[in-house]
Amino acid sequence: MEITYGSATSAGAVRANNEDCVGFSRPGEGEERQQRGAVAVLADGAGGHGFGEVASQLAVEAVVRCFSEAAAELTPNQVLWRAFNQANLAVYDEGVRRQTQGERRMATTLTALILRYNELFIGHVGDCRAYLIHQGQVERLTADHSYVGLQVKMGLLSEHEAAHSDMRTMLTRLVGENPTVQVDFGKALLHEGDFVVQCCDGVHGCVTESEICETLLRYPPQEACQHLLDMAVKRGSEDNVTVQAMRVDKVSQLGYYRGAPVFYEEPKTKMTGEPQIGQVLDARFEITDLISRSGMASIFKAVDLASGDTVALKVPFLRFESDPAFYSRFEREEEIGKSLDHPGILKIIPVETAKKSRPYFAMEYLRGRTLDEVIRAEEKLPADKALAFASRICDALDYMHARNIVHRDLKPANVMICDDGSIRIMDFGIAKAQAMRRITFGGFSPTMGTPDYMAPEQVKGKRGDGRTDLYSLGAMLYEMVTGRVPFEAPNAYMVMNARLIGDPRAPRKLAPEISPQVEEIILHAMERDPVDRYPDAAAMKAELDHPESVALTGRHERLRAPMPWKSHWKTVRQVAIIVGALSLMFILAILLFRGQKLPR
Repeated sequence: MEITYGSATSAGAVRANNEDCVGFSRPGEGEERQQRGAVAVLADGAGGHGFGEVASQLAVEAVVRCFSEAAAELTPNQVLWRAFNQANLAVYDEGVRRQTQGERRMATTLTALILRYNELFIGHVGDCRAYLIHQGQVERLTADHSYVGLQVKMGLLSEHEAAHSDMRTMLTRLVGENPTVQVDFGKALLHEGDFVVQCCDGVHGCVTESEICETLLRYPPQEACQHLLDMAVKRGSEDNVTVQAMRVDKVSQLGYYRGAPVFYEEPKTKMTGEPQIGQVLDARFEITDLISRSGMASIFKAVDLASGDTVALKVPFLRFESDPAFYSRFEREEEIGKSLDHPGILKIIPVETAKKSRPYFAMEYLRGRTLDEVIRAEEKLPADKALAFASRICDALDYMHARNIVHRDLKPANVMICDDGSIRIMDFGIAKAQAMRRITFGGFSPTMGTPDYMAPEQVKGKRGDGRTDLYSLGAMLYEMVTGRVPFEAPNAYMVMNARLIGDPRAPRKLAPEISPQVEEIILHAMERDPVDRYPDAAAMKAELDHPESVALTGRHERLRAPMPWKSHWKTVRQVAIIVGALSLMFILAILLFRGQKLPR
């Protein structure tokens, strides 16, 4: 098996020290590497047990050492069983030794993966997570050993409720807490092009599974890990943040010939249904490279043989082509794109449907960086540069909204800053066009979007209008000038909920160098009630182009910080009613009991 590995770890923005530890090991080249494979380990020291960083390091070192020293005839599950027991005893013994010296005990979570031949073997204790990304779909491979994780498994809590629970960090299993340890073991098949991801709760609590999938498909493993860390920290993760990822570049399968083991590669001609580099699609588009993959489609670089131009092709995965709902959405995305002709919007190249051998559409090929990549590279943009970007986006939005088209997923990753200085708005996958039929199907809803930039009405499940895009643009401008997203919370659910019950921090508290007029523009666009926002993109663009003429209305003085208790008031009220009813019944029962006379 050949893999590309990447990892990133940080103490985060709140913790003073990093209690996470990662490890990765694989033998040198040759037969030994084929027979042993590779091991990836992630441990998150339990902060409540003291010396978490010592515990996590001991556990990781024990697993890597056991993997390296294991006999070749041992199966991966046997190796993992021995590794977890050795790690548990190492942490437990060190904890007992420190306890005799008057110090606190220690413990850690531990997730270990062995990649061998074409299989993945999993050992897991705690609340770190492992994911497998196959053909653009993400699958969670581990279960959280926590109080809320158990309640979710039993159906007593939803994922949303679990994310808000104060008990979400209370673990039911840890390595080193007791002399013995209970381990979950699992197994999955690997294919060429798959991704395997491990992350701690500081990351998966703030970043959604779809965002993890999208990031791994878009960036190389090392860059993807750093991007996920940055995203978690921006959203206010209060814990250490760690990710490691592996891309499967080639797999070998194990067979036997006359009793002797034989390794052979996965067939290159497997029926994936995906176009191949070098293929000419419909005698017109010669595919030259793979640009990226998303959860539902691949984007290829190609040459249009009819014009000689370089183009990009968006081709859905084969399994989605037979889904009528997805096909309607994909068709609608192309229809919307072809109906728009503006220098600030990605251009769709017309291709006759009758000449297509499969669903796809062709787009202009852009050279540049996404706005998301620009922000990550520069952290904060000068106010005049940020206003110029926002103004050009507004110009494109005004054109779209005049044609009754709302993007609904406007974010820095969907805006390309081209090398020639122009901008393009991209990805109309969940755009709404009033002239087209409404599409409703499982997995697609008006609330789809990105938590950091969604408007409050989207969180409530409403379809929104042009002012929904203006809110998202205001959130983007906020991030451009402050280097921070408007709302930060321990997880994505809280980020979405925060915009329903409060306002963002005043931008000038984070970036005092920006003018009050720029702050006024941002807060005007990000008003919770759409009625209080700019009436249209043209009105916002006018103030972006001439900030010195913006009238100050003191919006920053009227901001209210999100108050989590408000979101729980309905639940608290229900609990209070139930408790009150039970108390009343109890009092009535006592009164009835006292009123009865005992027989003589």
